[in-house]
Amino acid sequence: MTGTRETILDEALRLFAQKGIRETTVRDIAKAVGITEGAIYRHFDSKDQIVHELFGRYSSMLYETLDRVIKNTASDRERFSKVVRSFLEFAFKNPDAFKFLNIFHYLRGKEVRRFKRIPVLLIRELLSDMRAKGILNQDPDFALAVMIGTLERVFLYKTMGILRGRREEIASLTADNLWRFLVECGKS
Repeated sequence: MTGTRETILDEALRLFAQKGIRETTVRDIAKAVGITEGAIYRHFDSKDQIVHELFGRYSSMLYETLDRVIKNTASDRERFSKVVRSFLEFAFKNPDAFKFLNIFHYLRGKEVRRFKRIPVLLIRELLSDMRAKGILNQDPDFALAVMIGTLERVFLYKTMGILRGRREEIASLTADNLWRFLVECGKS
């Protein structure tokens, strides 16, 4: 039973990332798994339950990664850099999960508040802390928007082949450029 449930989640994630949440039906998921639609309902009450379980799982996974980095890194500059690099590493290693998390945010943004382990909240705390220390000259919400938007585009452009180079190099370059823009710009 557990194997089938995990297969359903894996296939649903793949389909949601490829087709979208709205466009993917329970029938599509069942077909991809090789079971009947009715068999899906032995494991999940609804497609929404699948969607929420996937969001909770991958949001928590990214949250835990970023939380470890933040707690185990001393300097603000290194913490910021490691958060950027870890965020992109998660996206590159889990492209379907990262696409799904973005789709969920775009389509169901109000539902995100129901979850406790939201990665952007950790990043916002980091940026707010940097602002309180006088390191960040930008409004933390503006900085968060710039940072997340940049990370999403870097992921997209790398997966499309627009950005070339090793993932680690791209992540380091992104961290350095975000630091320059958000921290060093505007300082006299």
